[in-house]
Amino acid sequence: MIFPEHMEFRYYITPERKECYELYSMTLGCRRTLLEKTQDLGQCLVDLYDTDFYDTYCVLSEINKLLRPLTPEHKDETAWRKLLELAMPLCKVHPFFGLLIKELSGLEENHAYGKNDTKDILLRFDRDFENIVSDAKALIEVCLDDRHQPNYSTAERYREAHYDARLCFDDMRYGELATEEVMLERPAYDSAYNYSVEKLREQGIKTALREVLYPNTVRDLYNYLKGYCLRLPLPIHKCKNCGRYFVVTGNITQDYCTRLMEGSEKTCRQMGAVVQYQSRQMKNPATKEFTRSYKAHNARVRYGTMTKAEFTAWSKEARAKRADCIAGKLPLEEFVAWLDSDRQR
Repeated sequence: MIFPEHMEFRYYITPERKECYELYSMTLGCRRTLLEKTQDLGQCLVDLYDTDFYDTYCVLSEINKLLRPLTPEHKDETAWRKLLELAMPLCKVHPFFGLLIKELSGLEENHAYGKNDTKDILLRFDRDFENIVSDAKALIEVCLDDRHQPNYSTAERYREAHYDARLCFDDMRYGELATEEVMLERPAYDSAYNYSVEKLREQGIKTALREVLYPNTVRDLYNYLKGYCLRLPLPIHKCKNCGRYFVVTGNITQDYCTRLMEGSEKTCRQMGAVVQYQSRQMKNPATKEFTRSYKAHNARVRYGTMTKAEFTAWSKEARAKRADCIAGKLPLEEFVAWLDSDRQR
């Protein structure tokens, strides 16, 4: 066998609203983790919206070509090894592809035992994934962005999206659900049930009872995540700086995301705070008068009627008087009179 055997994929959400994906195999009682990812709830949906999957679809096409000739009688280890090499990196593109690894592993296992299992799993996965990407875009834009039709409830926005045929799926049914004790804060063991409370406490590992999904297909996984986010509901906003969607955590009025701006060490949120501060400052009459006079004096430097040294000295004094005016120590009329005292006729 080239693919890991007896694979399981599970998904759950922590009390801190973190979504956790785990793909692992169980062979002779030993657990081997292939994918383990924890991130903010809803980030998976945003990644479906943002990611360019063109190269991924090309890889899926190549996987499909390799699968076609494979049968229980045609045991080509080279082909299965190539399939594993192509499929595993897709998990880094998006965790949903962990379900593809699981399905390919099951197909190889069935072939090894002489079962002529269908190879349509990839065709189904490919078709479902494309529909999921399309559905996720509409889900975010129309349903989870609470600034779209703000007078509507989440349920009303969802119903409207169906009337407009924006969504690809009519239901949100999913696979096997279980309540399990899961380990939080980077689990160090396979299962909490295998260890005593004292042992877990010694290791500083906290546990919680959570609803865990064992999806049979990628659509099961998406439907569960979609339904969970709609029931909360989970707000997703478009950043007013970069224009990309982000999951709102904490303050529901957040306008900016925490992504780094291109070519900068500052995030959109940090830059947004600066912009908002400047906007508030510009609404102050003292700031408006200072800006007007600053531009006029700067023009004098360009025209040669004022030296740079004179402008620097004036600017320093003007900023100090502006601060006094904003603080209420200098009346606005006196500040304006001082700004205009050297006005050139």
